[in-house]
Amino acid sequence: MAIKIKNKGKDRPEEAPEEGGPGVPPGGAPGSELDGFERASFMAAMWIEDNRGLFFAMVGLVLVAILGVVIGVYYVRGQQVEASDRLSEGLAAYEVPVEGSPDLDAIRQHPDLPEPPKVYDTEQEKWEDVYASAVSTLDDFDGGPIAVSARLTKAAAALNLERYDEAQSLYQEVIDSDRVSKEFRANAFMGLANSLAAQEDLQGATQAWEGFAEVLPERQAYAEFEIARITERYGEPDDARERYERFLEEYPDSAHVEEVERRQALL
Repeated sequence: MAIKIKNKGKDRPEEAPEEGGPGVPPGGAPGSELDGFERASFMAAMWIEDNRGLFFAMVGLVLVAILGVVIGVYYVRGQQVEASDRLSEGLAAYEVPVEGSPDLDAIRQHPDLPEPPKVYDTEQEKWEDVYASAVSTLDDFDGGPIAVSARLTKAAAALNLERYDEAQSLYQEVIDSDRVSKEFRANAFMGLANSLAAQEDLQGATQAWEGFAEVLPERQAYAEFEIARITERYGEPDDARERYERFLEEYPDSAHVEEVERRQALL
């Protein structure tokens, strides 16, 4: 479902690295100080005030980084190979460019880069393809580890297709599942938060980010930053200002400090 950022931070210690996806958030330098997982997550969460379409693309990159590893493991083990093939096609669609996108324009303007083998005409077409791959996988394999990957993929596609209720339900299914890795559960909490924020449910989105922090306590600062941002977007300015002030007191070495200070100044 889908549901809108500086070099001062270089002097601060970086947070512990963790697996993640590519990309640099729109603000520049702050994102470069994050590890891969947080950097991708950071980008995804900026959709609500800057560019909702950008988020829809970025949330896919988060899943590509995390789910791609799992799919590779299944190939090695020889488990559910047919389902892995099918889901891999959907995951690959995340990286296929869309006509008119900045990424495709940049590729075409570079003389040494070949034309992509496949280009989607619209974002709608792209996410329908991803959604269909996940649905096909779940039709035949609705249980086991690969079903979790497919369900997260389907949820991300639903979010991008603005099927917010469906995305919310799918992310909640993953959260409630037994024997789900903490990385998958954290990813589901993040997707749930974005789904609820897209529906302007401030309380629900806040609770989802709190759930994310419970799963990954080392990412508490990041969760608090996102809660402050959605409070700024949907809550009262005074509440957002108070959250930003508390953030600066509790996380003075966070890579998000400079962005928090900028947002404070604009309130």
